[in-house]
Amino acid sequence: MKIDPLIEDKLKMLFSSQKFAVLATQQKKDPYTSLIAFSCSKDMRQIVFATPKATRKYANILAHSNVSIFIDNRSNKAVDLRRAMGVTVLGSARQMRKNKNSKLMKLHLDKHPQLESFLSSPSCAFICIDIQSFYIVERFQNVTEIHLE
Repeated sequence: MKIDPLIEDKLKMLFSSQKFAVLATQQKKDPYTSLIAFSCSKDMRQIVFATPKATRKYANILAHSNVSIFIDNRSNKAVDLRRAMGVTVLGSARQMRKNKNSKLMKLHLDKHPQLESFLSSPSCAFICIDIQSFYIVERFQNVTEIHLE
C-alpha cells in the first residue's frame, strides 16, 4: 500500500525526532517491553536497533520473531491531548550481520554515534525489524492503519 504523503511526512518527522522507542516481544505467553534506541530506514520499511545478546529481549526475538514497537512524541503536558502522536509498528525481527558499511548500520550510527563501540562488540546483536503495519493515533482518537505489502 502506498502511504499518503501527509502521513508519510508526519511519520518521518516523528521517527527522526525521537531517539527511543518501546519494543514489545513475547516471553513464552506473556508480553515483555524494553526501551531501545532505534533508527528507521528512509523508505520506512525497516527499523533497526542494537542489543546485548545476553538480554531477555534478544532471547525473546530468537524464540518469537513477531514484535511491536511504540514511538510517540508526548511531552507530558495537557497539550498532548491535541498534539501528541503515537505509532505502533508491527513487524518481524531478525538479526543482521554487522557491517559498518551497510546502509542500515550507517543510518543507526549517524543517529546514535555514541553506540559505535557497543555495536562493534561481539556481545552485541544488530536487529532489523521488517515493518508490516503502522497504527497511527493522533489526538487520542484519530486512528490510521497502514499495511505494507
